[in-house]
Amino acid sequence: MKHILWGILLLLLSACSDKKPGVIPPSPIWPMEFYEKFNLRTIVSSYGNILKYACESYPKDFFTSDQLYMPNTSTIVIYDLNRTLTFEITSLSQVIVKDQMNDSYEAEHLYTIYYNEEHNDYRTDLFFIKKKKNCLYLGRKKDANVSK
Repeated sequence: MKHILWGILLLLLSACSDKKPGVIPPSPIWPMEFYEKFNLRTIVSSYGNILKYACESYPKDFFTSDQLYMPNTSTIVIYDLNRTLTFEITSLSQVIVKDQMNDSYEAEHLYTIYYNEEHNDYRTDLFFIKKKKNCLYLGRKKDANVSK
């Protein structure tokens, strides 16, 4: 009888818990959506040191859309003169991230991702690089379409 009560209690507690890391995204993630909503603060990458000081968090903040290459519906390659980031979405909840920085750094990691409803973005549950209160805008400059 005790085991049944413990089982019911655990079931109730898990049903009441909020959506934290490990929740599978609600639908397949398209590469462009990943470019716009994947939080770089949650992975190990060559952007780690930049993100300690930057206000920005997403690939779209650092790379323009003309720096993207999508060889298929599950892969996005983002590049500039210094680095190449490749995101290969292998399932609803997993992505392989390849990070290459010229000839000095190369890494590949498999991450479990989840959708964070509070921030409307995708993250991993590995860790999180917090934004500083006095962060700097270090990403790409936004296009200013201002008429004179």
